[in-house]
Amino acid sequence: MGSRRCIDCVTHPVMRCGRCTTTRCAVHALLAGERCTECERDWDEEAPTRRSAKLIFAPPIAVLAGGLLFGLLLPISIGGAVGAAVMAAIACGTGVGAGAGACRLVDKSARALFLRERAGGLPTARLLPSGRHR
Repeated sequence: MGSRRCIDCVTHPVMRCGRCTTTRCAVHALLAGERCTECERDWDEEAPTRRSAKLIFAPPIAVLAGGLLFGLLLPISIGGAVGAAVMAAIACGTGVGAGAGACRLVDKSARALFLRERAGGLPTARLLPSGRHR
């Protein structure tokens, strides 16, 4: 479980972490959208996984969005190299925005899933007598 901050966290709890069920007193109560220190450490340790998910999803979305916009706007451009350069710049900006949006979506959905996690439904372990010594 981890070390407790004070004796009141054990004897007079007013809340508990929604993820690991560690109790907290009124002084150490958690804010909304926050978990205990150990759970937040788990969140930080999962950062490489989230970064990998961003690297998987963001580039294809950016290329698709930028390419589609460039393909749609090219026929109505003002023509010539200047028109194509303007349309390419707009398409690149759209691609960057779409990639950033995908990264933000990964972060938000991962945080929402993390905050929704609940402690396992396993009961506390107890020692049972051996069946051999009857």
